[in-house]
Amino acid sequence: MGAARPDSPNLRTRRSALTFLSGAAFTAITIALGFVTTPLLLTWLGAERFGAVRAVSDWLSHLSILEIGLGGALAPLLALALGRSDESAARRLMVEGIRAFVWVAVATVTTGLLIALVIPYLVPVQPSLARDLRVACLVGLIGLALYPFFPYRVLAEGSQRGYAVNLILLAQSLTITGLALWLAWSGRGITGQLVAIAAGNVVFSVLVTRDGARRFPGLLGAAAKGPRHDDARREIRGLNRPTVLFNLAGRVGLLTDNIVLALILGPARVVPLFLTQRLIVLAQGQLQGIGNASWAALAELHALGRRDVFSARLIELTRLVAALSVVGLVPIAAYNHHFVVKWVGTASFGGDAITILAAVNAYLLALVSLWGWCFSGTGRVAIVVPVALVGAALNLAVSIAATWRFGVSGPLVGTLVGLLATTVWYLPLALGRAFGTPPLALARAALAPVLWCAPAAA
Repeated sequence: MGAARPDSPNLRTRRSALTFLSGAAFTAITIALGFVTTPLLLTWLGAERFGAVRAVSDWLSHLSILEIGLGGALAPLLALALGRSDESAARRLMVEGIRAFVWVAVATVTTGLLIALVIPYLVPVQPSLARDLRVACLVGLIGLALYPFFPYRVLAEGSQRGYAVNLILLAQSLTITGLALWLAWSGRGITGQLVAIAAGNVVFSVLVTRDGARRFPGLLGAAAKGPRHDDARREIRGLNRPTVLFNLAGRVGLLTDNIVLALILGPARVVPLFLTQRLIVLAQGQLQGIGNASWAALAELHALGRRDVFSARLIELTRLVAALSVVGLVPIAAYNHHFVVKWVGTASFGGDAITILAAVNAYLLALVSLWGWCFSGTGRVAIVVPVALVGAALNLAVSIAATWRFGVSGPLVGTLVGLLATTVWYLPLALGRAFGTPPLALARAALAPVLWCAPAAA
């Protein structure tokens, strides 16, 4: 059995639309759940435990860098193989991908054990919570042990079936939410929240593996006992080094905010940053979902040599992302203060500066995410690695300095400076050189909706 080739524009469009709409439905449901559950969790856990859960989760998330870019390398290779209807190549890539991720699981769990020993120093909490924090960190290692099943997610997304992944993510979210509420109400503290997250990770791994096994049976057995596929291994290794650097830049740039705040100002200060920008971050996820839904279709156009169609679709998608950003983010920014106060109370609102910075960053990150997929989804990520690393280093340095100077809004200042100084202007130029997409056309598509709505936004 294998995946049918998406050989028509209608099928590509339909699958991209299904992926985006299912992602929107997933977000709508999780937003509704989050609005109801967050005040309950904050009440039952308290600000320090709530902030500690966010910080320790971020520390464990950073261990994914030890996958050394394997997922990002496997994705374009699978997309290209499936776009050519080369099922044999896809199977070889999956088998070697599963084998590689077994070693990733070993490396991340081992490193996670070391982090668990020192986590009370990385996430400073009062002494009575130190043991709870350490046990929670150990429980969080369960999710890292599930890495060998990750290639099945890449398989679904690379075959333009991201809608199936979104449905499975919904099942994961419902599992985590239900258990998190019950365990917080039962007084299980930080450990209980990590138990809920681990259970959700197990549910996701089981369901995504089942989905892939129906279409490509026998992959786990072949990975355990089958022959080596040196050609597939070389292809993956050829892409994993630039991919890991690109992923490292993204993680340093976007996933260190809570860590920086917890180290400098304490875990309790994570709460206003997290809650004040929560609605904006959810909207940002939907905007980035356009790139997530369309990258496999763009990769197929690239594989077929359709540069003209590739550029036209990318400009259309840029205009769509910019327009939806303005339409969605301006009202959110205008009424965010009132929303947060009614949702979780005045004490949890971090200020208008956080709102405005988060909205601007969300608009820029949505565009950068879409443009970045063009490189990572076609196996040409090495082109943008240097500028991504510079941007990440600048982001982190400014975030630390701005947190000392301005407080909770500091990490968002770092994100904005890093984006404006590097990727926002560089990626359109790189797209022009690599794919022939006119940079000025991209700039017009990105800025026109902003100019139209500027008076209303002011």
